[in-house]
Amino acid sequence: MKYISILSYAFAFLFLYSQLSMAKDVASDDSLYTREYISQIYIAEPERALKLLDEAENRGTMLPYLISDLRSMAYRNMYMNKLAFDYARKSYVLDSVSQNNPEHLLQMTIALAELSNLLSEYKESMRYAMQGIEFAQRQNDIKAESKLLFCIGENERMLSLKERSYEHFDTAIRLLQNIKDREGAAMLSYFYGIKMGYLLDDSRYDEALAIGLQREKLIHAIDSLYQTPEGYIDRQYAYVYSKLAYICHFKKLYMEAEKYFNRYLSTKAALTPDGQYDATPYLLLNKQYARVVDICENFRAVLQHQDTINLQYLSVLQKQVKAYLGLHDFKKVAELRESILTIVDSMNTREKQNAALELSTVHKMNEKEEFIKEQAFQLKVRNISIFFFTCITVLILFILWRMWRHTCIIKYKNQTLVKLINERIAGIDEKEKVTGDGNRNVDIKEDKVSCIVSSVQSTGDVQNVSDNIEVNEEEQENRILFNKLNTVIMQEKLYLSSELAREDLVPLVRMNNARFAKMIKENTGTNLSGYINDLRITHAIRLLKEYPNYTLKAIAEESGFNSMPTFHILFKKKTGMTPFEFKKAQNELE
Repeated sequence: MKYISILSYAFAFLFLYSQLSMAKDVASDDSLYTREYISQIYIAEPERALKLLDEAENRGTMLPYLISDLRSMAYRNMYMNKLAFDYARKSYVLDSVSQNNPEHLLQMTIALAELSNLLSEYKESMRYAMQGIEFAQRQNDIKAESKLLFCIGENERMLSLKERSYEHFDTAIRLLQNIKDREGAAMLSYFYGIKMGYLLDDSRYDEALAIGLQREKLIHAIDSLYQTPEGYIDRQYAYVYSKLAYICHFKKLYMEAEKYFNRYLSTKAALTPDGQYDATPYLLLNKQYARVVDICENFRAVLQHQDTINLQYLSVLQKQVKAYLGLHDFKKVAELRESILTIVDSMNTREKQNAALELSTVHKMNEKEEFIKEQAFQLKVRNISIFFFTCITVLILFILWRMWRHTCIIKYKNQTLVKLINERIAGIDEKEKVTGDGNRNVDIKEDKVSCIVSSVQSTGDVQNVSDNIEVNEEEQENRILFNKLNTVIMQEKLYLSSELAREDLVPLVRMNNARFAKMIKENTGTNLSGYINDLRITHAIRLLKEYPNYTLKAIAEESGFNSMPTFHILFKKKTGMTPFEFKKAQNELE
């Protein structure tokens, strides 16, 4: 037993350890499918990021709008701008529908404006930029507003609206000049650099010089006010000094050009291949062709090692062509131009392959979207159908419940009425046995009179009773005659004859028709038909009770009715139920 208990504890420990290990693995595994982790890897590993996003979508660990946003960023990093735009648009739509995260909606609007510009959809980019500016102004986000204004300027430049583009560049720059933080200053420095490049392309050297000097002051301010990553300020100075040296030399301000070039040389970036490459326009202008060739060769090696994109590599080759032309080395020029053509062909082929791959991916994505839409539509139809059938079922159940409840109420009412009718008939039968059939109605009248008398006596005014009950001799005679007539009708059961008429009864009491009708009215409260039918219905009730197996038609005929509809109508009027309902309730009571 001791060994068995030890083994049990050992197995329990191993099981608990395995469960904890599995839980740890699951937790560690789930940490891969988070926004934080994927945001860290999408630049270096965009394809892996996309796979993780697919799995995160299947597991439901991230919200749909965030998955679409990260997919857009990954595809943009892979230069698949069409897919990047599609997913950014999807995230934008989800944000617009939910309206729970206006900051993220603004970010997606900026992304759509920039991606539309990269896709040469300048008017579409303008539309998103204008919409984004409204969002930014509503949120009082000046940085986002300036970024969108600058995007509008770049669109206008591509649409050959150069002057208007510069107006938007200047507006964006003015907005950022009021921002006193590192991010705003860095963005302003970037805007200065882009605008300076456009001004040089347009041969507007004076303006390029002015903005270059402004950027120099801004870099100095950033260096003195904010903590920046190592090498950031040095790289900024190297770029701006190389451009200022080029501008001053072009304007024949040789001393200023030499001053700025020396400042450029004093930077650490001037010792790096990419930093040296920034000085090539100035060196070409100074006809230092050999030095340009060496710099380009060094930079080409770096690009080849880092597998940099071909467009930048192509620009290096073009500068080498200019340098070799200056050196009159036409053989090298021919070789480089052949290399350029090869690269261009390679780029075209690669672009076609990328376009085909992108179209294939877009097609798959569209198929997936269509499948999701179809599934969503079918689910919607299914939910509506379920809701509809549920409502119909509830309605039917409610109607059935109402019918059941109504049936129960009718059943209870009929049984109660049958009990009362049976008690009443039993009372009448008991009275007939005691007093005889001929005196039944007289007794009823006497009971009524006694009730009136007792009611009056209860008020204490006995003297007025004789005054209130005045019965003349004619009424007394009519009562006596009616009692005799009633005795004959009851004993001989004349009322059971369906052919019974007034002419058969008037001779029995020897009076005219008018007095006969008055006598019936005074003693029964109804006319002759009502009196006879009342006797027939009472007889029918007795038959239904005594002979439950009789048909209703037989009961009606035995009771003196020659018309079933008349029998039904009169029976229901007297009892409150049809003969069938009475018969059913009577059977249930028994």
